[in-house]
Amino acid sequence: MRTIILIAIFQALILSAIFIISPIYASLGKPPSSTEPIAERPSSDDSNPPILATNPTSADATLDYSRTAQNTPTNITFLEDIEQQVLILTNVERRKRKLRVLQHDTTLQLTARAHSADMLDRDFFDHASPEGRTSFDRIAIIHRTLIGTTSENLWQSKGKGYDISDAKKLAKIAVDSLMNSPGHRENILRKDYSHLGVGAAIKDGTVKITQNFASIQARFQQALPLEITKGDNLSLATIPGLRKSAPVKYGFWLSDKGVLAADPLPMNQTQVAIEPGDYRLRFYFISSRKRTSVNYTIYNGPQIIVK
Repeated sequence: MRTIILIAIFQALILSAIFIISPIYASLGKPPSSTEPIAERPSSDDSNPPILATNPTSADATLDYSRTAQNTPTNITFLEDIEQQVLILTNVERRKRKLRVLQHDTTLQLTARAHSADMLDRDFFDHASPEGRTSFDRIAIIHRTLIGTTSENLWQSKGKGYDISDAKKLAKIAVDSLMNSPGHRENILRKDYSHLGVGAAIKDGTVKITQNFASIQARFQQALPLEITKGDNLSLATIPGLRKSAPVKYGFWLSDKGVLAADPLPMNQTQVAIEPGDYRLRFYFISSRKRTSVNYTIYNGPQIIVK
């Protein structure tokens, strides 16, 4: 009997470990014109950090993407009217349910446009680029002030014949399609989201639309540099977002493993002492206090390369 009990306990521990280390995705739902959506979640466990669905990227690849993401191929056109209508119709769905209206974010629009253009230019349709770079990676590289969580929805026209001159009609087709998919609908209606950037682009009659959502808990007063030299100081002063309080500490997390590289630091300890490498910054907000302990909620920040 003792042997059976020990085997059952061992199996339960194995299953628990699988759930802990698995990347967290939005629920499934795959209409013909869209992919399965992905979404980040904050962590509430300081001692057992999660592994996010991020792809290991070398410092050189990260820097290269930061430069090329802002260059649009000459044969691709962005559809500003459709982008605006997708934002409007997304908020129509949220207003129906008395949810917070999503604010336009210029940098999220930049990341969304870059991905739509990349998918058209290299003829793929996925949240991950051919190199494996996900929306989490792209936003962490490009958005230098955001602390929070993000997610992404994708839509594409199937074949030719879509009239891009009627922006409202095409945007409605796209948003209706996303709303009819449980996972995409969940992203659109997530109550804790605060901002949205939409990137719509066309090439040879094919339209691809990217929605990048964010729950912005705080912003940096000054954009963090993508590269910093060991020994230099980070400017970590923040502006409150959804959370009215500021983060109290931060950590350097290894981009290729999703784990802490060193003990978290107080926010007033700004000198970079960690070894050179490619890191994702994450920030700790106090969620509750007890007599003998403090609980934190951990949110993601920008990616940073230490030289």
